[in-house]
Amino acid sequence: MLGASCDLLMLKFFILSTKKMLFLDDTLQEDYKLIALRTNLEAYQLAYLINKYFEVSFKRADLDLEFSYGEQDTAHFIFYEYFDSQWDCQMYLVANKCFTETLIAKSENILFDHHATQTFYLLNDLKHIDYLIKVEDEMNIFDSGKILNILQEIKGVQSVSQLDLSAIKNPEYLIFN
Repeated sequence: MLGASCDLLMLKFFILSTKKMLFLDDTLQEDYKLIALRTNLEAYQLAYLINKYFEVSFKRADLDLEFSYGEQDTAHFIFYEYFDSQWDCQMYLVANKCFTETLIAKSENILFDHHATQTFYLLNDLKHIDYLIKVEDEMNIFDSGKILNILQEIKGVQSVSQLDLSAIKNPEYLIFN
């Protein structure tokens, strides 16, 4: 009788020790480069000039990035994409700022209807940045120094820099596919 309970105890130990626990890793792999641009150019102008200087073809995506802020506010961030088959990397050009206009109906205190403008940011901690270029570079062959120098030559671009990915508070907002 003692042998049977011992065998049962050993069986329970074996079952418990062979169970595996899976944990979800909430960190994102940093297999991309992120370039920040400050410019007064409109998105289509910037995309055109990048296409011209780099001989690429960023195209406006069918749908812009859409984020909800609160219950009523929705922001649409302009979004361009390009796949470089030579380097086997996907690239994105996305606006970091979105301006929305809301109609405010006249009330007792206001004689006419008027519009209020709100500004939303894709990366709220980078409010000084106008556009982002994300380069998915799994093979780590992207020459960021050369690219930054060429981007700086574009008339209308005030500043260009490569961002430290560890400093971004919401990297999940940069998952585009």
